[in-house]
Amino acid sequence: KIIFFLIISLITLDVHAHVGHHKNLKNLNFEIYRNGKYAGFHTIDFNWSKGGALIVKNVIEFGVKKLGITLYKYSSVGTEEYNSSGKLKKFSSKTNDNGKEKFCSIELDNEKYDVKGTKYDGEFTKPFLISSYWNHDIVTVKTQISGITCRVQSQEVAFLREENFVVNGKNFKTRVFDIKGDKLDTQVWFDQNTRMLVHQVLNKKGKWEYKLKSYQLNK
Repeated sequence: KIIFFLIISLITLDVHAHVGHHKNLKNLNFEIYRNGKYAGFHTIDFNWSKGGALIVKNVIEFGVKKLGITLYKYSSVGTEEYNSSGKLKKFSSKTNDNGKEKFCSIELDNEKYDVKGTKYDGEFTKPFLISSYWNHDIVTVKTQISGITCRVQSQEVAFLREENFVVNGKNFKTRVFDIKGDKLDTQVWFDQNTRMLVHQVLNKKGKWEYKLKSYQLNK
């Protein structure tokens, strides 16, 4: 497992240069479950230009109900923009976390990023990725920036296993990774052929599962 993870790390040293590995992706649709009960959805749309630039739009909505009464409601919209070299140019998001407004804005300025958000405001120069788990390279970095609040988060990644994972009757040969940090505990399943995210489990105030409902690939 250690050797495998070292190989993955070595071939992805430039953490911004591999968005093109996902050029086959057009759309991902997930259903969100909390403790086994349906809570909402997460959609990810990929808009590729002919030159290889990419715009990714994330939409998330979910809620927690008890006896038909909504106890918690969450919605978020985020947009990622990458240039033709796969480098992040710009990111912005707005989130309503049960009535609390949160935001994150990241913009490339020469060789540094201007970051402004609910939890961080300043320049950032260290290698990082946004906490967009569709991007397989999230398992190769030591730092992620929250796409909700711009909170800077150190992370430790461990390769767990290879697993045949069935989604809607289709079998995916996946690699499973564990990602942990302060207030961070999640596992992700990536298809080995397409590097597509097919499943995610997030442990935070319950067990949250992101189950792939449907997807579209570019021909």
